[in-house]
Amino acid sequence: MGKNTLVRGIAAGAIIGGLISLLDRDTRGYVGNKIKSCSDKTSFYVKNPADAMHQLNTQYTHYSKQFSANLTSALHMLDQIREIADKVDLEQRDKNE
Repeated sequence: MGKNTLVRGIAAGAIIGGLISLLDRDTRGYVGNKIKSCSDKTSFYVKNPADAMHQLNTQYTHYSKQFSANLTSALHMLDQIREIADKVDLEQRDKNE
């Protein structure tokens, strides 16, 4: 029961907050422009699905390469940390002997 009330309260607060923010003229203009832009893009992609698929594929390739490069960098850093930890461990063993 408490979860339903929480979700309803959050939704009601978001709706009320959104409506209050629309009292500002600049915000209304911004929202109107974004809705029009979204509508134009949707219409374009509905009429040109091949372009949508091409753009999706291009973005996927770009982000996939970026993720791969970042992952490689993170693995390299982890390898360096492991090497440093091994050196420290070896120095500790030498001191104890």
